[in-house]
Amino acid sequence: MEQFLGLVYTVCFSTCIWPQIIKSLRTKKVEDVSISLFILSIIGYVAAISYTLLRVGFDFWWLINYFLSLLSAIIMTVLWFKYKDK
Repeated sequence: MEQFLGLVYTVCFSTCIWPQIIKSLRTKKVEDVSISLFILSIIGYVAAISYTLLRVGFDFWWLINYFLSLLSAIIMTVLWFKYKDK
């Protein structure tokens, strides 16, 4: 049960940004996207990864969740800077 719940929350949290990424890629528009949300997410995920490693140690589900979510936030931030003037 523990592994299943880890999988569920990892999939949910790490993919919650994907609809915005897909929409931005399709429309090439990001004027309604709040860049501060994604910048704060990047800072938060880096802090969460660091905290987990220092305090908890290697916890697969926490770290994979944070890494995948961090990657999604970085991708969205790159897209925002790429499409912000279009």
